[in-house]
Amino acid sequence: MVDENFEKLVDQLRKVPGITKKQATNILFSLIDTPLSQIETFVEQIYNLKRNLQYCERCGYLNANSVCQICLDFQRSFKILVVENSEMVTKFEKLGKYDGKYFVFGKYDIKKLENHDLQIKKLADLANEESEIIIALSSTMEGWIFANYLAKHKFLSSSKITRLATGIPFGAAIDYIDNVTLNQALENRQEMEK
Repeated sequence: MVDENFEKLVDQLRKVPGITKKQATNILFSLIDTPLSQIETFVEQIYNLKRNLQYCERCGYLNANSVCQICLDFQRSFKILVVENSEMVTKFEKLGKYDGKYFVFGKYDIKKLENHDLQIKKLADLANEESEIIIALSSTMEGWIFANYLAKHKFLSSSKITRLATGIPFGAAIDYIDNVTLNQALENRQEMEK
């Protein structure tokens, strides 16, 4: 241990998803070796970013405007991809294969599904003008339960609802695939081009 303040900062950095104690320690040692002016600039940029970003009123995507550029783009198709966070929107946008709009649902609690009705109503209001809702939630037990809840929800009963295909990831050996994934891959198989 370097000192108590160092350990407190390590604990703060560990609150960032994906940062381990070792990574947090390495980051702090790197920051200690960084000139103070660079640290001040870095902190100021984080502060400005936090202060200037907001969630889109329509879809919930984190951006600089009250309505994001994606929602304002009338060239996009009439589909809504339901995702968990803004990072997922960015991932799909970088992929360059999806031309519809998004709805960032955020965190969901499967123990209190009814608490999400206001958010589902907002999604339903957007979907009235859209042709399809595509559920792109994580393939965890919670993600599956919540996706099924969305698909059967009364507010979305008039919408076409689909879910991203699941199956065997590229490069994976079948010996190591769990039964649920293997079954989904079998059920969602596709005819190969000749």
